Amino acid sequence: MTIKFLRAAMTAGLVLGFAAGTAMAQSSAPKLTASVGTQLNAAQTAGKAKDYPAALAALEKAKGISSKKPYDDLWIYRIEMNTYIQMQDMAGAAKAAEAAADLDPAAIPDAEKAGVYKPALQLALNQKHYDKAGKYAKLLLATTPPPSAADRSLATRALFFSGDYAGATTLAQQSIDAAVAAGQKPLRDDLDIVMNAQVKQNDQPGAEKTLETLVTNYGDADDWKQILGVSLSTKGMRDVDYVYVGRLWPLTGAPMTAADASLFGSTASKLGLYGDAMVAVKEGGTVSPDPAPRADADKKTIPAQIAAGKGKEGGQYNVKLAQALYGYGMYAEAEAAARLAQTKGGATDPTEAPMMIGMSQAAQGNYADAATTFAGITAPNPASARVVRLWTAYVKQKAAPAQ
Repeated sequence: MTIKFLRAAMTAGLVLGFAAGTAMAQSSAPKLTASVGTQLNAAQTAGKAKDYPAALAALEKAKGISSKKPYDDLWIYRIEMNTYIQMQDMAGAAKAAEAAADLDPAAIPDAEKAGVYKPALQLALNQKHYDKAGKYAKLLLATTPPPSAADRSLATRALFFSGDYAGATTLAQQSIDAAVAAGQKPLRDDLDIVMNAQVKQNDQPGAEKTLETLVTNYGDADDWKQILGVSLSTKGMRDVDYVYVGRLWPLTGAPMTAADASLFGSTASKLGLYGDAMVAVKEGGTVSPDPAPRADADKKTIPAQIAAGKGKEGGQYNVKLAQALYGYGMYAEAEAAARLAQTKGGATDPTEAPMMIGMSQAAQGNYADAATTFAGITAPNPASARVVRLWTAYVKQKAAPAQ
């Protein structure tokens, strides 16, 4: 399974957010040493004028004041960090932010701790100082009031990159569970972290389950490619399940590999589903013999096949007819044949007719109806159950796309 790793990005929002905090409006905060304050004011004035050499020179003077206290050091480093961010010098910003965050916590007022540890965490991640990022994540999580969901997600990322996979997983799962309990969609970063940590710990079943949650909530094409590829290699897949996955694949917008398209096409051809085999060829698959001539011949007899299905033929005939009709893009007719199969009875696979109804409803844009149909299917084995879940995830996404 190919996993994408997330990286903390530095944006102008960090600069503006910190600059707004440099006014030191906290009346309960310690007082700056007067001579230090004079140099910090000079540094800020120079920074606003984009005279960065003058700003840094003023900060160096502040550092050299012998009477300065730990709280003075805190603000020297914070303003230095801000100056380097304005200069787009993230290495310099990280050095300053880390110096501030490495001060004795007793020197940092509680009201200012989050404003110290969060940018230090972000910049440490940006510079790949992962051990420090993990340290600052734990400090940020201990601040009062508790950090927001977004900041918890940031801390989770830092724990992951610092190698604390168990801690990252626990924290991310707590955030996911809280979001679900509140009727909200879990943050994408939290789900990614859980899945990445599971892969790092060789928890393949867990990673696959999380990947299903990702496609259910976000429907990203890359995630679909991964989970559909995993599905094709799952033990217990029936021939018809390969066809179901192959039909879903193009609908998700995910690219299909030539090997996967060939598996879909060859299985469809073996089942006499020449329309699906032709779709597989269009997706880059190789199918032998060429399904086109067989499809052309089969389509000429479709009216007669539909008439026979409505006549003396039973449920098994009609459900197989529905399969063929779907492959030719005749979705309304496929749904009708599948419903007729249910009415007549006698199909050997009790899940085939409802699967055909659900897929046909989805193909016609009736996603809510399709979701209801899929919800009523009891699959014969875990591999087939996953296929049903993936179709369900797709139609639910289409019925209520992510905002």
